[in-house]
Amino acid sequence: MGDCAAPTLYSGCTCCLVHCTYCNGGVVEPLRVWLKAGHTVEIIRRLLPEFREATGIDVALDVVPEGVAHDALVQGSPVADVVTVPFWYLEELRAAGTLLPIAAADVGLDESAFVPHALAALRRGGTLWAVPHTLTGGMLAYRQDLFEAAGLGRPQSLADVLTAHGVLRERGMGLVARCNGEFSSLETFSGWAAAKAVRLLPDAGDPTFEDLRDGVGDLVQALARGPQDLTGLDYAGVGNLVSDGKASHLFDTSAWAFQFEDPGSPVRGLMGYTTVGDARPAQFVYAEGLGITAGCHSEEAARQFIAWRHSEEVLRAEVVGVRRIDIPRADLRERDWYRDFVAGAGLEECLRAVDESWSGIDFRHIPLRVDFVEAARRLMGAISGTVSGKYASLALAYDVTYQQDGQRG
Repeated sequence: MGDCAAPTLYSGCTCCLVHCTYCNGGVVEPLRVWLKAGHTVEIIRRLLPEFREATGIDVALDVVPEGVAHDALVQGSPVADVVTVPFWYLEELRAAGTLLPIAAADVGLDESAFVPHALAALRRGGTLWAVPHTLTGGMLAYRQDLFEAAGLGRPQSLADVLTAHGVLRERGMGLVARCNGEFSSLETFSGWAAAKAVRLLPDAGDPTFEDLRDGVGDLVQALARGPQDLTGLDYAGVGNLVSDGKASHLFDTSAWAFQFEDPGSPVRGLMGYTTVGDARPAQFVYAEGLGITAGCHSEEAARQFIAWRHSEEVLRAEVVGVRRIDIPRADLRERDWYRDFVAGAGLEECLRAVDESWSGIDFRHIPLRVDFVEAARRLMGAISGTVSGKYASLALAYDVTYQQDGQRG
């Protein structure tokens, strides 16, 4: 359709001889975009009118919870044209034929613009399935003032984290981490076990009780005796415990500076950020990007949207608007405005910790299995149930979940 007039919506239409819009019985359809909830969504929503004015592409934007999105996408139904693609269940999406391959060049970028781990997380067999906009490593965010007041130094090992929990729990504080029953919580425990060189969930089949006990028994016990019941909270709720002064340290992703260092945050300037580990660095690997579905009405319009998502305008709004200094775009470090913002906001130490967490990313603990979500939910049922007190012990939780005969000590 390259000889058509200037497009008014989609430029990939093949249903008409004289139009470049996508038609459905004469009705022009917008580009359907599903995004995961987060602060960045509001920036995209606010800037969408400028995208529409520049391209003529209307966008129907929906914010969809991760679990809901997963369940819909793996059914292969044409729910949207552009979707958030988390690397956790990329195998399942590929098996379902949900996605089309994509390349950085498709959206006007060179791969050198990205942090390599971000591309690696969303690539399988040399093929990229989404253009990354998020990458995290494992990190401990901790109240530096409370640690110092208790005579505790900067935590470096898993034992340091647990020792601090024991001390600060007596003061009504302590360690928190996400441990609800959703599949995304498993990385808390897989990443902790990875620091001990224990692989919690294998590529096929069930975990062993020995790996569960040795890998995360200490963490499960600590969280079960923590300052709050964590199992009913999502990731934001767990982070809010730190912001609200109800927890002293959080083991999670490297992405919390945006909230804790907000100008209105009660803990701004009080936090320390560090990686921890033992045999290896503790992990909390997460990566996501925007991908194009196999049922997309216009790949060209989808590529234009993803390219705009990575434009200087949107990236700058993310960094300055919500302090997202951890966007996995290596080329941002070359921008004067980026360096000036990080320095002016006093986030140099946060950025150093982010870089350290990225450098420690290790994918070996992550199972590449088509049934990852199902397997992770099942395992988290046992772990979350132990933390909440539903099960008297991790051994009992394992036996009930995996239908083992007899009891374990």
